[in-house]
Amino acid sequence: MKHSSLDRCAVLQFDALARALFSSAALISTLIIAMSNVNAEAAEIDFDTEIVPLLSKAGCNAASCHGGAAGQAGFRLSLFGGDPEFDYRTIVRELSGRRANLARPADSLILSKPTAQLEHGGGQVLEPDGEPAETIEHWIATGARRRQLRNLEHLRVTPTDFVADSVPATVSIQVTAFFDDGLQRDVTAQAVYVSQNESAVTVDDFGIATVTAPGRHWATVQFAGQVATVSFTTPMGSEKFTLPSSATNNWIDEQINTTLRQLRIAPANPTSDSAFLRRLSLDLTGRLPSPTQIERFVDDEADDDDWPAKRSRMIDDLLDSESFVDYWTHRLAIQLRLRKPGTDEVAADVFYDWLRDRVGDDTGWDEIAKSLILAEGDTHQNGAATVHRFFATAREEAEYISEVLMGVRLRCANCHNHPLDQWTQDDYHGLAAIFAGFERNQHVRFTGRGTVIHPRTGSDALPRIPGGHFLPPNADNRHEFSRWLTDKDNSYFARAMVGRVWQSLMGRGLIHPVDDLRATNPASHPGLLDQLTRFFAENDFKLRPLIRLICNSAAYQRSSAAPATGPTDDTMQFYARAIVKPLDAEVLADAISDVTGVPENFNGVNRAINVVDRASTSDSLQFLGLCLPGENCSTPSSSGRGIASKLHLMNGDLLNAKIIDNDGRLQKMISKKMATSEIVRELYVHALCRVPSDRELTQWIERIDASANANTQEQEAEAEQRHQRSEDFFWALLNCHEFTHSH
Repeated sequence: MKHSSLDRCAVLQFDALARALFSSAALISTLIIAMSNVNAEAAEIDFDTEIVPLLSKAGCNAASCHGGAAGQAGFRLSLFGGDPEFDYRTIVRELSGRRANLARPADSLILSKPTAQLEHGGGQVLEPDGEPAETIEHWIATGARRRQLRNLEHLRVTPTDFVADSVPATVSIQVTAFFDDGLQRDVTAQAVYVSQNESAVTVDDFGIATVTAPGRHWATVQFAGQVATVSFTTPMGSEKFTLPSSATNNWIDEQINTTLRQLRIAPANPTSDSAFLRRLSLDLTGRLPSPTQIERFVDDEADDDDWPAKRSRMIDDLLDSESFVDYWTHRLAIQLRLRKPGTDEVAADVFYDWLRDRVGDDTGWDEIAKSLILAEGDTHQNGAATVHRFFATAREEAEYISEVLMGVRLRCANCHNHPLDQWTQDDYHGLAAIFAGFERNQHVRFTGRGTVIHPRTGSDALPRIPGGHFLPPNADNRHEFSRWLTDKDNSYFARAMVGRVWQSLMGRGLIHPVDDLRATNPASHPGLLDQLTRFFAENDFKLRPLIRLICNSAAYQRSSAAPATGPTDDTMQFYARAIVKPLDAEVLADAISDVTGVPENFNGVNRAINVVDRASTSDSLQFLGLCLPGENCSTPSSSGRGIASKLHLMNGDLLNAKIIDNDGRLQKMISKKMATSEIVRELYVHALCRVPSDRELTQWIERIDASANANTQEQEAEAEQRHQRSEDFFWALLNCHEFTHSH
């Protein structure tokens, strides 16, 4: 039967509709399947970012438990979950699958032991019906896979800075994890909280922090290998105060004063001109100012109404002096751990001369670092190349580079991933591989043929930028590393040097110790450290602008005297007053020579700070606390000199022989029959850079001129006794705290 045209049209329309419906159904089916896959992937438990953090939260991978070097009871995990790949193999592949029992998930040892279903040396650390245990069981039940579904990009912690008006105070910490697949997850309950001072701040497992002591305290928040910090600030004093105009000279002071206001610690007044000049001269030149300099500076009344300008000019004068070049060459030589390679004195001398030229030209620290990393050639001609002769192995050089130029302790990642920082074994051995190709003789040459064995793989370690990408093997990767290191956006290079300069001038680093930059060691003033780091980089990494900025701050110029009332900055980390610093061994030895007027011979030079080979210096310098060649002396002792040093000052020839030397200052004064008052005044100015107070002057005159025997009439005996008491006075002056320290 034939269809009419109307019927054919209807059939065509029906067919088109059917095809459309079929296509839509197929599309919907595809979308449903795709959405199911997405939901399944989202629901699938990720070993690295979900299971490992649960083990960390329970303390299973702590050093005292299975995270220790030997593990516990035959079961070892990576320390604090630093190596998820190792942990996965240990849990799933070892012990015939008993730790992760796919057939009977509830019987898995990784679950039954921490829930105390089976005997466990660590006791019960997970509740059998708690969410962490259920998560682990579900992960095993779904195949115990490690697909690495996502990577953690960063943590957001709120608040980052908690300020309260009194203690006790409580705050709830919220932690959000951001992943590279766009997922954001509240991990407050899964994060690990560590208070840096549990007597002041405690944080429970759910992020509730309780502050019980005034001051500024910190806690770290750790999750899946990343760390953030939270600061807690509560007033140490009861009274608010108004800062005088003298408390702010530049933006450094704005940052410091903000913290002081929060803590209600009033800053000290500016120190006197004479004390400022002594401090500044010691910090910038390693020398005491001369009496002429002191008199001219103190008596300069031209800028009494603008004393910061007067001090600023003195800062500039000292920065432009040859004495600054001498002293800061000495300081950088110690920082770079200059030492004689074997018996090669020439190489050490050439290195020192090269460094002095760089300081004299105000060469940027980045250029100095690049020169050290890339240098090759005859070390009797190219001083920078000598640095590669300091080390017997590439690993030693990698540790040196990381500590001296990056301010981090990469050596902690040699045998295992760094327990408190981001550094991995790949970073440590990868950096060592960059420096593995050196011939370390008088003629330093990079051959590119050296290798470093990675202890985890047993194979050659691949060269690697720390915390970054791998580099081609069998190539000279020093150029790429040096570009990365000295880039203005590098968060370590500039920050490390800023910390060292700040500590040398202010007495304590913004990060303490200065060569331990890590998230778990927060800065006392993080905003200030960031600003100083930017300033240093923007000024081409030059030392003089940075030193000038710090020395011009009111914080640097404050008195070191403790306040008569109110809270004291006992830890000295808030810079309410100047920190009293012991003089370095070389500076103290030179000061003794200057004040006594009797020079010393140090390896053929008369100033200790100019000695290149410190290993062969006199015993006197070692007794005074000399930083021996090759040692890391980045953090000075907070307690000052030890007993041996003090005994040497009291009884040794370094001081006593100079006091009685006939060509010395005191003996010449006595031979000229100078009045006791003149002797006391002049020696005070030479040693302490100030005149004695009326009380001090009267006291010393009475002691020195007092007759040892009121009945004697023998003038010669009295003169001899006065002579001895004058020597005793000089000895006491040179042993007093005010002389041996910078106040």
